Amino acid sequence: MHHAEETLLKQLVRARGLLLPRAFLTAYSRCAAGLGLRGLTLDERQYRRWLSGNVKGLPLPDACRVLEEMFNRSTQELFTMVPTLVADTASPGEVIDLSPTRSVVWTTPDLPASGAGSKPAPSLRELMMAAAEDSRHSARAADAAIGPSTLETLQDDVVRAARTFHTRPPIVTFPEIKDLRDQVEKKLGQTRQPGQITELTYLNGLLCLLLAETCMDLGEHGFARDHARAAWAHANSIGNTGLAVWARGVQATAAYWGDSPQEAITAVKRGREHKPTGLAAARLHSITARAWSHLGNPDETLRAVRDAQEARTTDSDAHDDLAVIGGLFDWGPAREERCASTAFLELLQRRHDSLEPATLRRFVNLVLEHAERALNLELATPADKRSPILKATILLDMAAARVLLGDVNGAHETVQPMLGLSPDLRTFSVRYRLRSLRAPLNQLRTRAAQELVETVTAFGEASTAKHLPPVPGS
Repeated sequence: MHHAEETLLKQLVRARGLLLPRAFLTAYSRCAAGLGLRGLTLDERQYRRWLSGNVKGLPLPDACRVLEEMFNRSTQELFTMVPTLVADTASPGEVIDLSPTRSVVWTTPDLPASGAGSKPAPSLRELMMAAAEDSRHSARAADAAIGPSTLETLQDDVVRAARTFHTRPPIVTFPEIKDLRDQVEKKLGQTRQPGQITELTYLNGLLCLLLAETCMDLGEHGFARDHARAAWAHANSIGNTGLAVWARGVQATAAYWGDSPQEAITAVKRGREHKPTGLAAARLHSITARAWSHLGNPDETLRAVRDAQEARTTDSDAHDDLAVIGGLFDWGPAREERCASTAFLELLQRRHDSLEPATLRRFVNLVLEHAERALNLELATPADKRSPILKATILLDMAAARVLLGDVNGAHETVQPMLGLSPDLRTFSVRYRLRSLRAPLNQLRTRAAQELVETVTAFGEASTAKHLPPVPGS
């Protein structure tokens, strides 16, 4: 026997059976990811320097966090040199730990026994020590949790984002919502408490829906579908029906805005598999009406609008977590009426040349009827809860219907209150309705019609979202 020294880190690594670089680096990366440090890496050369103690000072703070999490020791202690005895006649990997807290014979697992051609079996006490280390680690993982104040702050931030969604520009809210979702996902990796995991998963689903809505506002419907599908997956994993139904509705909305109405019909059918009732059902029926209008089907559009009205009247006032959050997740009657007016207007745009004059006038009147109700309901809403985007889309529906009736002057008066909408809030849904307004105006050869076309065209061209750089590869 002769005396030697090695780092406590090396002894603990050996006890955990992680001495092979590949084994340690895998465990290190897994632990880093659990702490939310997914980009943290370690190369084999640095790992070997750690084991030998050939380092100047301690590793960087993030690396120290990982090591302390893995071994439940301070980094300073891990890099302390501790005495060992190496058996002169034993295999090169056999050492005896002489540190004050250890009295164990260790066998290095990555060095074959002398002349044996195979790894020597670990001693019983080595196995006991390794098992104890594993138990300590698993106990810490089982108890891992985030503080209640942290969770409450995240909840408040998500609710605030939902309630202010329609009053703030999407180009401002998107990075904020993404950052908030990143925080939620990081916290998911720091807790093992079932209740906290459920709540964080719910918040993650809500934030995915907010990201989806923002993408639609910016005209990126493919990205919106990805976020909505993720929201549904989160909802399904925790059995939250309300969130799942809302996610299916967003999938459908993104699909018909992306000119895939048949895919939208499929999404709402999947949403109905959750058997929604009351306002959740009313919202899904309203989205169904929009999907059928994009397919140019008047009978199904009418049926879906009526189903939405019936579902709202049979609402049981049952507790609805989404309604409590409010803002974007509050499916009020103004939004339902606006959905109906837009569905009938879309139907007119797609079937204008094939509808009988009496049927055409009937649908135009339906657009006006629902749009006027939507406007009155929105104006009756408390000022701090009104949506300038919702109001603009209602006015554009009304103006387009009046043009179809030949009332260009009435349409001009209707859009006047909308023209002050901030360029940052002239979202895709607003610009889409501008096209619906310009289409019938372009068929009129009057000076008044041309002036209105010029007015709304300039309004749309000033949209901030319209001039965002294109997505690479699109």
